[in-house]
Amino acid sequence: MKKPIEYHVQENGTAVLRINRPEARNALNWAAQEAFAAAVDQAAHNAHLRVLIVTGSGERAFAAGADLKELSRHPEAAAGERLNRIMSGALAQLAELPLPVIAAINGDAFGGGCEILTACDLRIAAAHVRFSFAQVKNALTSGWGGTGRLVQLIGQSRAIELMLTARLFDVEEARQIGLVHRITPPGTDVLAAALAWADDLMQFSRGALAANKALAHTAVHHSLAETNRLESELFVSLWPQPDHLEALQAFVEKRKPEFNGNR
Repeated sequence: MKKPIEYHVQENGTAVLRINRPEARNALNWAAQEAFAAAVDQAAHNAHLRVLIVTGSGERAFAAGADLKELSRHPEAAAGERLNRIMSGALAQLAELPLPVIAAINGDAFGGGCEILTACDLRIAAAHVRFSFAQVKNALTSGWGGTGRLVQLIGQSRAIELMLTARLFDVEEARQIGLVHRITPPGTDVLAAALAWADDLMQFSRGALAANKALAHTAVHHSLAETNRLESELFVSLWPQPDHLEALQAFVEKRKPEFNGNR
């Protein structure tokens, strides 16, 4: 039986979470939502994981958000509460993972699919993909924590225009506004490009990557003084660690460092 969510950890510590409902434009039904949340939780409890890649099946869609066909049979408020609770919790946990999370955007991202992107640290997209924060078309707001993260990523002025108009925008505009970091050339496998990016990240210290991500998140949510305080704590705590000492020794010896967490 086909799984709506595929989750696989490679030997090198890279994991791939794939939304696997191409027949429904990778929309998340109840089963897929619960499986998505379970995969993120599994990643959170894997101490050996180095990088997580989130992607979709096929070339048409990364994710079309929730499965409206299924949800149309559930007008009760409890259904909305369940949808909000499962996916907002999963994406909050995804955003807080102490490791790089890459979105490999293989196809269109609409509605909740765009909200998933905002919970990822790095975003690489195929050249043909389109985006739409389409929730207002369904007389809704975002429900998976996407508004706050979108404003943090691209600013309030750009975010409100996208949210109020629900308009389609292409991958080049997504890069210009900061929603996408990289675009793969036409015909290129975006997952392969994301895996190569993951390999690049794994040359760095695991602890340093986690600390830098935590620091960037703190800078968004807290004051400059609090961010500076955490920066000092992290910098000083990393200084005597074996990975930093190895980096210093490698610099002196003019060689590439071999970090303990990367062996």
